[in-house]
Amino acid sequence: MSAPPRPARAAAAGRWLAGLAVLALGVFAFGWRLGVETSNGDELVYRDAGAAYWRGDVTPNPEHPPLAKHLIGLGGLLGDGSLSAERVPAAVCGVLVAVVLFAVTRRLAGTWAGLLAALLWCALPLAPGVVPAHVARRATLEAPLLLFTTCAVLAAQRVADRSTPGRWAVLGLAVGAATASKLTGAAVAVVALAALWTHRRAWRAALPGAVLAGAVAVVVFCATYLPHGDRSWWGLRTVVAWQLEHAGRGAVQEVAGTVSAFPPWWSAWWFQAQYLGAAGTAVLWAAALLGAALVARRRAGLPVVAALAATTAALVASPLKLPQYHDVAVPPLLVLAVVAVHALLTRPRAGAARLAGAVLVVVVLAPLATVAAGHLARVATTAPADYRVVARELPATTAPVVVWGDAEALRRLRPDLALTGAVAPDCAAAALVVDPTVANRVEGADTAAWVGACGWRLVLRADRLSVWAGR
Repeated sequence: MSAPPRPARAAAAGRWLAGLAVLALGVFAFGWRLGVETSNGDELVYRDAGAAYWRGDVTPNPEHPPLAKHLIGLGGLLGDGSLSAERVPAAVCGVLVAVVLFAVTRRLAGTWAGLLAALLWCALPLAPGVVPAHVARRATLEAPLLLFTTCAVLAAQRVADRSTPGRWAVLGLAVGAATASKLTGAAVAVVALAALWTHRRAWRAALPGAVLAGAVAVVVFCATYLPHGDRSWWGLRTVVAWQLEHAGRGAVQEVAGTVSAFPPWWSAWWFQAQYLGAAGTAVLWAAALLGAALVARRRAGLPVVAALAATTAALVASPLKLPQYHDVAVPPLLVLAVVAVHALLTRPRAGAARLAGAVLVVVVLAPLATVAAGHLARVATTAPADYRVVARELPATTAPVVVWGDAEALRRLRPDLALTGAVAPDCAAAALVVDPTVANRVEGADTAAWVGACGWRLVLRADRLSVWAGR
């Protein structure tokens, strides 16, 4: 057999080099200075729970499934128990998501489109919380969730290609792992229905495979509770009961200047616009809708469209509107947006139409490129911020320090301080630390009233945090 012609070898080498460059970018974006950003909020809870699980204590944080927390704890166990070690599993998941996104997109639009989808995943921010860090840089449930949901989409594409028991079982494994990471992962089960639909003309032959996928998903989900021993059934009951109760009481969030336990249906897009910008969010969704229209009837396209449709419907319908809930929609969103960009660039057209397509591509990619550049620059210059800076600057004192913010984050950094959450002015306190993302939900918290009553002044500003104290 003769060797491939030189242009073909050069093109293949170019693709490999581009792939390695994207992979290197992912390692940088998700791994650079991994332990520097502040650990706060849910991350503290999940880190504690993961470490406890590996010590045999399965009681912490029963309100969420255990798989992602086991991974967090494993990172600390295999490493040195540091924050960096506990974040490594999330970073690895982030890089693997890029690889799976490449595979999903390549089935729809080829290798270069797959590389673009992986590039956007690695370069764009996905920072729905108050800490401006990608979810793959934090030891939370989100990175494993996104890995397994994206794997489920790829597995569904493979089932759509050919229905075999093995492929259905792999699909069930991915759905079960996604749900065992976070219950919102159950929404990705819709890709199994999409895969079954692609075999509707031979549905009798495909239906047993779909049943197998469902059974495997249930078994995998339940199996993650086996390490809990005699508390396994308690864990399964608790996670369902707590989530139902949580949905009933809502979750207080500030959306567009309004604080509510039940924010409006469009909250997910508002949260996304906080880090992508309004233009970036708008063009990404517009391109994804175009991409969905282009591939919805294709075997490899229907599972991706179904995944985005199901997660979007869940975002709108769920009474809970937490900032991180829209994360699960991002991988299929990127895939479909890239499909649209690829179509605008490659579909044969006359001169004017081709020019219009190129202009539309620029309209889509320009705001995203701007956001990506800013995000990667922030990663490159990652430095201690917010609570870390406050913890470093607060002097030792026996007087109480009042915190209208994440007191636990500050307590981990400065266990010597006596922290309180008092709202009535106490001029004998050493300082008042205000985090507006929390203070606006603290009833009676009035910084101006406190400062006025005690004659205090601003002594430190650390990102969104402000510290007030007497002279």
